[in-house]
Amino acid sequence: MSIRRRAPRRAVPALVAALALGGCASALPTDPVPQPGLSVEVQPRQDVQRFLPSPQPGASPEEIVQGFLRANVGFADDEDVAREYLTSTLASEWVPTRDVLVLEGNQTVEEQAPGEVTVTTPVQGRIDEQGRLTEQPVAPISRSFELQRVDGEWRISAFPEGFGLWLSAADLDRAFRPSTVYYLNPHLDLFVPDVRWLALGDGLTTSLARTQLAEVPSHLEGAVRTGGGPDLRLAVGAVPVDPTTQMAVVNLQGSGLSDDPDRVADLRAQLGHSLLGLRGVSAVDLRVAGRSLLEDGAVNLGSELGYEEVVRETEVGLLRIGEELIPVDPTRYDLRNLPAAEVRDLDLPRVGMSWTGVAASADLSELAAVSADRSELWRWRDGESEVHAGIGDELTDPSFDPHGDVWVAGTSRSAQDPRVWVLETGDVSTLARPVEVPWLADGERVETLRVSPDGTRALLVVRAERGSARDRVLVAGIVRDSQGRATALAEPWHAAPTLVEVASARWASTTDLVVAARRTQDQRLAAFTVPLGGWLDSLPDQAGLVDVQAVPTGQGFVPVARTEDGRLHTRDGPSVWFGARNGDELIVPGT
Repeated sequence: MSIRRRAPRRAVPALVAALALGGCASALPTDPVPQPGLSVEVQPRQDVQRFLPSPQPGASPEEIVQGFLRANVGFADDEDVAREYLTSTLASEWVPTRDVLVLEGNQTVEEQAPGEVTVTTPVQGRIDEQGRLTEQPVAPISRSFELQRVDGEWRISAFPEGFGLWLSAADLDRAFRPSTVYYLNPHLDLFVPDVRWLALGDGLTTSLARTQLAEVPSHLEGAVRTGGGPDLRLAVGAVPVDPTTQMAVVNLQGSGLSDDPDRVADLRAQLGHSLLGLRGVSAVDLRVAGRSLLEDGAVNLGSELGYEEVVRETEVGLLRIGEELIPVDPTRYDLRNLPAAEVRDLDLPRVGMSWTGVAASADLSELAAVSADRSELWRWRDGESEVHAGIGDELTDPSFDPHGDVWVAGTSRSAQDPRVWVLETGDVSTLARPVEVPWLADGERVETLRVSPDGTRALLVVRAERGSARDRVLVAGIVRDSQGRATALAEPWHAAPTLVEVASARWASTTDLVVAARRTQDQRLAAFTVPLGGWLDSLPDQAGLVDVQAVPTGQGFVPVARTEDGRLHTRDGPSVWFGARNGDELIVPGT
């Protein structure tokens, strides 16, 4: 079947954003007893053989609990030793991946009473039943396990509430894999990636397909489209992969699916893109009752899917020095000026010193900024400019989305409650239109608002109240109407709970953020990469840091830091910053 393109869309600006196709994978088992897929040579294998001992005769309650927790890492093995430490009833009910805690440090195991053992352990992260990893501030928890004798030997008969798995960070890397599922942006025909941690083993292909078919997560509800949903499921317990042809066959069951070509097209794009990212899968077929749904045959790596991934490459950046905007190469270590011949067509205005937070559209045809007192917004396009004085107070730096619209947040003039506005592309005099954000509470302040490269999500830094030192990094889906106009922000996801003070936050890619922030244990601001659904990653330390941003390079990004003395710093090797040059702002188009 040929895929019909969606309704005509506004083009993605081409100077800074290029589109390319790529893929990855993800998912969690939901049945109490592991159900591996067919034995094929397509799944990653662990290089080191683990030896997980079974319960020993005469073991004490403390030894049984300790042995069980050590054996947790083997939950997906053919011989699941961990279940041997449980009563038969509990072993049949245990769903390991419903809630995974990642531990740090040593555990304390104590018998509180006959048949009751309490474990105290530090926790640094959690994987929920959807497979989303959230790093947490390290804090100890205490949980109790109940045991009873079975044929004279102690066995665990009851878990702590909600227990799934307790793993060390090292065991997590042995048992899980960060993977990606894909949702669809219907207005720009782009893939929207969402990272999940999925159990390794022969069932990874099945788990990935099952996760891809699940409902959209709450923070993306109304912002993306999916062919999956509660009325659709796998018709059989596994997604087999033929070892000769490397074709994955997804057998589906859902009412009316065969008569819904649009939904089949969405499923073809999503399942094809995600499953083809697995090693050893080179084709994907979708079937109902044994018959293929794909009229043009199975999807392969050369197939047109109707959607693309965003791959950005920035060739021109703007270095602001005083009122002047200077075109520079933002990917070079020295941020050198571009030759005049390369930028002769750029006609850039001077920006008065009363304006700050300058942003540029992807094609550099439009600029925006806020006043130093953050009460006015300035827009410029093709030599025309407009000052918007009545939007609100405490305005954030503006952000351009892939449609070319300008976003800004702040507080209303009347009630001083938090608000979000969008100004559509085109006429610079277009009025700001409010976007519904019902979850923002009175007294909260939006410190940062930036739109993702795929246009489906907003990154917000929200402070509990004026004067508070506690910030939250939130990601919320952008709900749009049938014409693609933004109307609301979905309930957000707290993306980086370990950060308590955030000076700046920006999108580095569709799956990563860069932030200048501080954790509880940090004495000063530091630069971090924040993978959405992954572990915080420290960038080199830099004294006086006030901002960090990402310059897209096509295959990734390079960070640029700014210090309080007005110096811009680029990376000089993996652990050192290079003092490139002075400047008031570095503007990366399309952000």
